[in-house]
Amino acid sequence: MRGLALLLPLLAACSLTLEVVYPGHRIARLETQPTYCAYGNTRVDYRFYLEGRVDRLEFYWVPEGKAPWEAAPQERSALGGPIYGGHVRGFVEVTPDGSIQAVSLVSPQGASLPQGIGVEPALPDRRLWLRGFTGGVAGPYVAAANPVRGDASSFCDPSW
Repeated sequence: MRGLALLLPLLAACSLTLEVVYPGHRIARLETQPTYCAYGNTRVDYRFYLEGRVDRLEFYWVPEGKAPWEAAPQERSALGGPIYGGHVRGFVEVTPDGSIQAVSLVSPQGASLPQGIGVEPALPDRRLWLRGFTGGVAGPYVAAANPVRGDASSFCDPSW
């Protein structure tokens, strides 16, 4: 007890600072269907696994080989959240010339977030990229595992 009394003045001089830091999020296993139709609109399906929660999700529909930060303003879209963790799926509706007509997302909690945008028309292979934001802090860019190519066959819009 006496030893504790001697330590009290030293302990009183110490301070403890706690900083609350949001653990952030992680987007993993982003995949898209392999083709989009060359003769009509296509809902290009995508899916990914989200760890944590994002307040905002950005979409980039850029030609293959182009980095998402090089995307023209018309090649971007964003959906506000919150979007909660788990398996997330949705679609990007595109025209044969590469224009995006709409973006939709369904989170595990059933929240549906549609929004329409447009991009410059083009017919190159394209790749979907995502980037999440939590508390205003941007996460990394995440590329789909596969590019999406134009297809003129009747099998151009496969079901998932």
